Amino acid sequence: MSYTLIPFTLMELLLTASFLMVVLVAVLWTGVMREGYLWPLLAALVARIVAALVQRFHFPLPQGGADAISFENRAWFWAQSGCGNLGDHFSMGSSYLHSWLIANLYACTDRAPLAFQSVNIALGILTVYLIARIAEQLWDRQAAVRAAWIAALFPILIVNAAVPLREVWFTAFFLLGVLWLVRWVQSQHTGFLVAAVGVLLAAAIVHGAAVFAIAGIAVVLVGWSIKEFLRASDLGHMRPGLLFGGLLLGTAGVLGFLVMDEMRFSSIGQLGDVMEQTETLDQRAERSARGGAAYPSFLIPSNDLQALVLTPIRTGYLLFGPPLWEVRSPVHLIGMLEGLFYLALVLLLAVYRRHWWKRQDFRLLVVVFIVLAIIFAWGTSNFGTAARHRAKFLGILIALAAGLAGRRLWRWERLRRLANGRSAPTAGTTDPPETSGAGLPQTRHASP
Repeated sequence: MSYTLIPFTLMELLLTASFLMVVLVAVLWTGVMREGYLWPLLAALVARIVAALVQRFHFPLPQGGADAISFENRAWFWAQSGCGNLGDHFSMGSSYLHSWLIANLYACTDRAPLAFQSVNIALGILTVYLIARIAEQLWDRQAAVRAAWIAALFPILIVNAAVPLREVWFTAFFLLGVLWLVRWVQSQHTGFLVAAVGVLLAAAIVHGAAVFAIAGIAVVLVGWSIKEFLRASDLGHMRPGLLFGGLLLGTAGVLGFLVMDEMRFSSIGQLGDVMEQTETLDQRAERSARGGAAYPSFLIPSNDLQALVLTPIRTGYLLFGPPLWEVRSPVHLIGMLEGLFYLALVLLLAVYRRHWWKRQDFRLLVVVFIVLAIIFAWGTSNFGTAARHRAKFLGILIALAAGLAGRRLWRWERLRRLANGRSAPTAGTTDPPETSGAGLPQTRHASP
C-alpha cells in the first residue's frame, strides 16, 4: 500500500497531536529559559510539521522514498504480533531498532505513520537545540542563535526529521554526546566524559559509525594524557582530569574491544570483524554505486594503494558533492547547493584557523568530524545516500563555524573582541563575560 493511501484514523490524530503538543511546550519552555532560542526552534517545528504533512498526505519527499517507507512498513508488520509480544523481533545490531520501538506503539494502539513522523520531529527539534548548545559552549549565545537558525532551516535536516528514517535518532544521541564531550574538555569533570561516551555508544546502536568516533576520541585523549604526563614531569604540576580522562577512555576502549568483539552494531556488523571489512572496500563501494546518483566508476578502488589515494577524493565527494559535472536532475542540483554550503563552512574555518586552533575542544571536534567523514566516504557510493550520511555530523560543522558566520563587518568585530579577550555582547543575557589567552573566549558552563 502506498504511504499516502494508509487510512488516517482518529488514533493517529490523537497520538500525533499529543506528541506535537509536548514538543511545543518544550520549545516554549526552552525559549523562556534561554533567550534567543524561541524563534529558531519555532521555525524548525513549523518547517518540519509542514514537511511531514507533505510526506504523509501528498508525495514522498526527496529522502522519503523506499528506505523511509520500509522502516514504517516494518514497524506495522511487527506490530501484528500484538501488544507486549515483540521481544522476538528485537535485534540490537539491526538497522530497524527505531522501527521496533515504534512497532510497540503501533501494537498497543494502531497504525499511525504521522505519529511515527512526529517522534522524528521531536528528535529533529532536539537536534537543533543541541547544535545551538554546542555552539554556545564553543562561542557564546549570539553564535548559538545563529547556529540554531541554520539548523532550523537547513533542507536535509528538515527532511530527515519529517520522514521515518533513523537519521535523527542517531544525531540526537550523537550531538548530546558531543555536547558533554565539549563540557568535559572545558571543565575536566570526569562525569561529563563518562556520560558522553555512554550516549555515543547509544548512538552507535542506531548506527555503528559512532564506534569510530569514540575510537578517534580515545586516540586523541590518550595522546593528550601522555603529553600531560611528560609536561608534568618537567613542571611538577599535573592536570589530573586530563590525565585520568585519557587513561580511562584508553583502557575502556581496549577492554571494550576485547570483551565486546562479538557485539554487533548497525551497518558495521560485529566489532571484531571491522578490520577484516577494510579488505573488501572495493566490493562494498561497487555494491553501493547504484541508481542514477551513483558515483563515477573511477572512485571504486582495485587495490589498497588506490583505496588510500581515493580516500580524500571520496571524502570530498561525500562532503561537497555532487560536483556540477555529475548533476543529472533537479534533486542533484539541490544536493550540489548543500555541498557548496558545507564547503563554505569548511573554508570559513580554514581561513580563521589561527583564531581557534589552540583550543582543545575545537581540535577534538575537528578530529571527530574528519573520522566520520572518512568512514562515511567509504560507506556509500551514491550522492543521495551521501547527503543523508553527511547530515549526521553536520551539527559539528555548524557549531564550529557559528561564531564566524554572518556579515563580514560583524565577523571582524567579533574577532577584534576575541583578540582582546572579551566575548561578543549578548542582549539580555546575564552570563558573565568570557576571557581566554588563546584568542577565543572561555566558554560559559551553562547547564544542559
